[in-house]
Amino acid sequence: MARFKEADDRLLNKKICLSCYARNAIKATRCRKCGYTQLRMKAKESRKA
Repeated sequence: MARFKEADDRLLNKKICLSCYARNAIKATRCRKCGYTQLRMKAKESRKA
């Protein structure tokens, strides 16, 4: 997590393409890089245990 809310928004409010893992805008419906339509939200929590 970042120090500032604005930094968190910039880093974490993205969608990730399930095909090529490109970062996309939050409003995207398809990938900007490969055109794939299945996008997921970027994980908000660390994956380290």
